[in-house]
Amino acid sequence: VRSSQLRRGAGALLGAPRSLPHMCLLHLLLSLSLAAAAASEEKAAAGEKAASKRPSLLAPVVGYRDIYSQLHLKEEGIPKVLMLLGGDSDTGGGEAPSWYSSAAMRFKQGRTKTAAFFAVAAGRDAARAASRFGIEEVPPGGAIFVCASGKARRFHFSPEGGAGERSRALRSTVEAAVSGDAEEQDLQPVPSFPEPDRPRKAAAVTLDEFTHESLPLLCYGVKAKPLCVMALLLQPSGQGCPAEIGALARRHRNDPVSFGCVGAKGQADFLAAFGLEQASLPALVAVKPGRRARFTALQGGGGAGEGGGEGRLEASAMGAFVDAILGGSASFQRLPELPELEPPYLLGGEGGKDEI
Repeated sequence: VRSSQLRRGAGALLGAPRSLPHMCLLHLLLSLSLAAAAASEEKAAAGEKAASKRPSLLAPVVGYRDIYSQLHLKEEGIPKVLMLLGGDSDTGGGEAPSWYSSAAMRFKQGRTKTAAFFAVAAGRDAARAASRFGIEEVPPGGAIFVCASGKARRFHFSPEGGAGERSRALRSTVEAAVSGDAEEQDLQPVPSFPEPDRPRKAAAVTLDEFTHESLPLLCYGVKAKPLCVMALLLQPSGQGCPAEIGALARRHRNDPVSFGCVGAKGQADFLAAFGLEQASLPALVAVKPGRRARFTALQGGGGAGEGGGEGRLEASAMGAFVDAILGGSASFQRLPELPELEPPYLLGGEGGKDEI
């Protein structure tokens, strides 16, 4: 029941005979009418309060890392206005003052277009931005810069002046920038700000166990990256790569490096091309293929006895090895010919499969 209906009902009862039941009903209706009116006023006040807390779309508050986008990435040729508000907190508790938002409203064209962009930086963000504009601290009432065509002009105003006067003066300054009629004096270059962090897309991890068929293609050939790093292991082909090599590949997934491993047991000619022998394994070899192929190697210490294979490639040593290559401090040796792997069925004895 609406409060107006309740009041009409109460008014009708006023002309009725004032018996006790009628008086009780009148009292009830009046009480309900007052309660409904109070609830309606509370709801309206709450709505106004919520609206006052809603962030301004005409002059939004931007963080320090967003100022670059505000000044440099928004539509070229449209002036940008930045207000700096002082304060000790990260936001300074600062929203755009009403007179500033009022000035911004005059440049809004329809729902999505605008003739000038307005924004606010507050608190410590404003202090950092102020130093970029060449002022030591944000003055009371704030500082405003109008930026257009790579130049910035500081808009000077008195915090004691009337809000309407300030708004009209700012509109006049921005209109001159929009029309291109702004005076050339008192201009400074728009300062540079840190660009926002752009997340780097992680490349897929490439890790292959090279075989006699895939080695020429994935390490030396058209599908190879400029650097091929492979772990040479004392094991037959087909047993896969150890977890340490996988971790190294993940660490350098965004670098121009192909990673893999080779089951080099019995591959004497292949090892000899890198100055290695079976007792030297495991080893890490980096190859730069091409017309002047070169290589460098990291040995894992070999092993006890003639068989080798008991040594270990430490993750820290492998990481430092690859870092030195990418950093340009590694020493490479010429590789007269890119070595190839023997197929397993051609390896005799313990080097691979049983002889045919």
